[in-house]
Amino acid sequence: MPSIYDSLDGRRYGNLQKYLNPNPVQRWLLRRYFGRVVELVRETGARTILDVGCGEGFTLKELREGGVEAAMVGVDNRPAALAWSQANGIAQSPLNAADAHYLPFPDSSFDLALCLEVLEHLPDSGAGLRELLRVARDCIVVSVPHEPFFRGSNFLRGKHLRALGNDPEHLHAYSGRDFRRLAAAHAQVVWHGYSFPWQIALVRKAG
Repeated sequence: MPSIYDSLDGRRYGNLQKYLNPNPVQRWLLRRYFGRVVELVRETGARTILDVGCGEGFTLKELREGGVEAAMVGVDNRPAALAWSQANGIAQSPLNAADAHYLPFPDSSFDLALCLEVLEHLPDSGAGLRELLRVARDCIVVSVPHEPFFRGSNFLRGKHLRALGNDPEHLHAYSGRDFRRLAAAHAQVVWHGYSFPWQIALVRKAG
């Protein structure tokens, strides 16, 4: 595997830096976060899962290793990330290049759609949520950074200091209230909780 700073476009941040960083605190936070995600996914009983914004496939890997028995597919708008995943055997699931705003699947194609750490990057988060709900048969699991704690933790560890800890790729900053309001505007929020410095929601389609 590349070093933690060999991101796919040369930046010293992003998915590879996050998931391959050997820092024990960061790895513990990620283990706790993915533990909650896997728990939620297993509770849904989903047999088919779409991971939107799958990147290099680490979430698909965590689901598989967490005992989730389902047919899983990943999509991301960065072909280089998908190619890296396949070359390094990370996802071990079908991967497709696609825009989260326009998913190439019919309505209700999957029992569950996942979208983790993606909505804050989308120009229109609401459109992304609607598209997730369109392709999901039952429910979706979504997560975003919990602000202002996410950027605060970045700042305290010397990351993105000029932007006061804000990730330069983030187009939106969601407090707990903001995130619940966004999700509830489109469907029923079944559960909303926190795994510092992230927040996670299980959202069920209306009707």
